[in-house]
Amino acid sequence: MIGYDNLAINRQIALDLPFREASGLITHDVAKPHHIASLAGHAPVWGEVALSGLGVLEFNGTSQYLEIPAADTQDLDFTGDFALAVWIHPVFGACDMLMCRSLLDNCGWEMYIDENASVNNYLSLRSNQAGSRTGAYASDFTADEWQLVGFDYDSATSLATAFKNGLPKVTTNNGGILDPIACGVTQKLLIGVQQGEISNFFKGKMWRPRAWPRKLGTAGWAQIFEYHRHWLGV
Repeated sequence: MIGYDNLAINRQIALDLPFREASGLITHDVAKPHHIASLAGHAPVWGEVALSGLGVLEFNGTSQYLEIPAADTQDLDFTGDFALAVWIHPVFGACDMLMCRSLLDNCGWEMYIDENASVNNYLSLRSNQAGSRTGAYASDFTADEWQLVGFDYDSATSLATAFKNGLPKVTTNNGGILDPIACGVTQKLLIGVQQGEISNFFKGKMWRPRAWPRKLGTAGWAQIFEYHRHWLGV
């Protein structure tokens, strides 16, 4: 897709799932790796945004998620700079996983959103090292409305920056985040559930999970928000 590749924000992108199919049990990655995410056996429900007709997936918070096999996602086994982004319309219920490629306290990375009244709910990034974890979070995320959320992770400074709707958030890094330990071919990419596939199910609507092996920077985050906000009525 020449037009797609000409957009600076799409350079080096490793995952981009726009949910264009609107039906069926797979959804295709439009980034160059062309991953195929499976809905089979744990299928979220296809839906659309009434305002624009944009196709989205709806997760029930108890059993539904997407997966891409471990052998097909080694390009998402980030161990240096990376960025994660996704549009969500959440219904909060404790700790809800947005996406991960990880083994808890062992390897890989995780991004989740957590209901917490004292900090107006928070978005968290976790990096797993053999036997431990480090993480960062930012507060003031909202239920029942569309919002673009995600993180830039800077390996050189060991700091992550959370973003909401194209703007950086004050982010607590807890002394710094170590680079994730590589998982190799041992872990799937999961969207909407924790590693193990039995807990921390996401509840709500989701559109276009994306990942890059680089930071987007403030200009990049502002750009992807402005490109797509009108489709979601933001």
